[in-house]
Amino acid sequence: MSFIIKEINEEYASSSLKEVGFDTSYVAKASEKYHFKLLKIFALTPQQASILKQTALSVGADCAVHREVITCKVETTDIVLGATMSQIRAIAQKLKSQPFSLGKLANTLVEAIESVKTPLVIRGKSFDWSKTYLMGILNITPDSFSDGGKYLSLDMALDQAEKLAETSDIIDIGGESTRPGSKRVSSVEEIKRVCPVITSIRDNGIDIPISIDTRNAETARQAILAGADIVNDVSGGVWDPGMVDVVAEFQTPFILMHSFGAPDIMQDNPIYEKVVDEVYLDLESKISKAVQKGVSKEKIIIDIGIGFGKTPEHNFELLQRIGEFKSLGCPLLVGVSRKSFMSSVVELDEEQKDAASLAVGACLAKAGVDILRVHNPWLYQKPLMIIDKI
Repeated sequence: MSFIIKEINEEYASSSLKEVGFDTSYVAKASEKYHFKLLKIFALTPQQASILKQTALSVGADCAVHREVITCKVETTDIVLGATMSQIRAIAQKLKSQPFSLGKLANTLVEAIESVKTPLVIRGKSFDWSKTYLMGILNITPDSFSDGGKYLSLDMALDQAEKLAETSDIIDIGGESTRPGSKRVSSVEEIKRVCPVITSIRDNGIDIPISIDTRNAETARQAILAGADIVNDVSGGVWDPGMVDVVAEFQTPFILMHSFGAPDIMQDNPIYEKVVDEVYLDLESKISKAVQKGVSKEKIIIDIGIGFGKTPEHNFELLQRIGEFKSLGCPLLVGVSRKSFMSSVVELDEEQKDAASLAVGACLAKAGVDILRVHNPWLYQKPLMIIDKI
């Protein structure tokens, strides 16, 4: 007698249970036993790590800790917990009665596996994160790396905004280039560039959500007053300490990005020991600080900052492991459009950069990225509709 075995993708656990005739009333609960999670928990004490490991083993899961935890020769250890969803719930329940603040860890574990992104409604448009949305780029700058100088006149900027609005879900307007090596633009000049364009877009009845791409709090304030709906800060609120206060005041959605240094120096030999962990922890810290100052977490969107203080190797590792950032509990935006790291693999002309950007964007959409920031959304619209069906 021969046996036939087929591996099942875990996202199809529920439908597979139904197919074999399993009790349909218990499918939702039972499917948690087939969804495996691999979680990294940072900086536990040896006591916390030891209890967590024993608790994991007691429910049939496993937990890797530093080899010197048993001797207490390390002050802290990161741990890797491997368990099904139902096992994690069981671990959390047992941790609630344990000392060393493990009750708080229990709550955090449950939050990590139950993370649900709250839908956003902006100008009557619902972003429910059930698909990948497109953010079209409109640079009102003389020196942006791809389209600098193209839209400096108000008429040209308005024409491009109308074109972007046909295929984008958001238009991202910036008045300062943040390409590698670029120099700072004053808030006064930035406002002079972007606010007339935002006002003109609104005066012409274009009701699409607008994001203001700026590091300066006063630019953000004036852009919001002119009709912008979202603040997109490449420094994540670090460059101008007043930025988070402006966002909290107006309660706009806030895009927090990771970057390594200011644009003029960020590509001067960026070094990380563990790039994914360091970017993750930086974003977690920025989210916490923004929430503490009154920004609603439900309105925070995160961006890993491809090309902002990162080598091509760093960029590719971050993209390969993009799913790890979902546990921060915020919608995820990624911008790879026409960026030079792709040319580190093979030399690309401008047309080929668009094709490569589309290919990478398709992979990111399939991986669950919520927003793609792109120069030419009309190229992405139909491919993303197909990807939603796969």
